[in-house]
Amino acid sequence: MRVPIFGATAPQPWAWSIQVRNAPILNLHRAPPADVLGAYVAVCAAAEYVPELKDWMASWHGPGVAAPPADELPACAVVAIARVAAVSLWPDGERQSRWYVGPAGLWLEDVVELPEPVACEPGPADTLWEVPAPVLARVRLAFGAIVGEDKARWEAYEARAARAGGREPATLRERVLRKCSCRRAMTPCRTCRTWRCTAPGCPPHTCATGVSP
Repeated sequence: MRVPIFGATAPQPWAWSIQVRNAPILNLHRAPPADVLGAYVAVCAAAEYVPELKDWMASWHGPGVAAPPADELPACAVVAIARVAAVSLWPDGERQSRWYVGPAGLWLEDVVELPEPVACEPGPADTLWEVPAPVLARVRLAFGAIVGEDKARWEAYEARAARAGGREPATLRERVLRKCSCRRAMTPCRTCRTWRCTAPGCPPHTCATGVSP
């Protein structure tokens, strides 16, 4: 069963801010349908560019984001896909953000920027709308290709980790440290600069510079 994808219109540069994962929320004037949680929205850039939004984004009382000018952003096109993780309805919204202006807010996660904007006539900006079938097919195709590439990349990473013969380090400390087979951290020899283990149960280090040919 396919997860539904609703259309959602946002003016520029708000659509851009969602596309690049700056804005965590999409504001609507009307409450979305009850089954929107877990569904996806196709973020469609509206025809208009709102300079006041650009000024607010860059201001001290805004999020402090410098948005591109109008001639650098697409219009009337789907630019990203995102999953609806939560819904806020003013004045009962539990989540807070400078991006939330309500009255209804869709909190977005798993945002995927489409490689190329998909041309689409924007629907009403105050609510979710049905994406035309030809547009939806192109959006699903692009979205599926990106998800497939990410899955293949992760599977290849796990395969390389398995061939390496051990679990992947979980922390930065583990990734930086060299460890002996006894799991003790190794230290570099000051003379020959090779790694050595000082554990009592491991063979003593023989410095390469002290060995005659």
